[in-house]
Amino acid sequence: MKATTEILQLLSEVGYMACFKGDSVRSQMIMEGVDAIAREQSSIKMGVAVAKMYAGDMDGAISIFRNQVLAKEPEHMSAKCFLGIALNLSGETDEARTLFEEVSLRGNSDEKGIADFYLSK
Repeated sequence: MKATTEILQLLSEVGYMACFKGDSVRSQMIMEGVDAIAREQSSIKMGVAVAKMYAGDMDGAISIFRNQVLAKEPEHMSAKCFLGIALNLSGETDEARTLFEEVSLRGNSDEKGIADFYLSK
């Protein structure tokens, strides 16, 4: 059975809900399951990385953003924005600031808003 885009989206939403409710273990399990079904989709990889961030695994999140999402799509502003957040949380503030500055200039309004927030700190 092939998973449809709608099924993958729904499962990702469930993973995000678990993440935002503080259940990082279930969130990671769901997002990694979705990733196993929908390999190589940047949006799914982003979800896995965000779940890792919420679980406190900044190194894992940074690796996914750099080596899986941005390696494939170097201009992915959402990935750069979230990578900046993960780097910031890891104490890599100079590199994070560089990313936030780029996202502030080139990102969409949501990405720009997040980047500008971090730049104002």
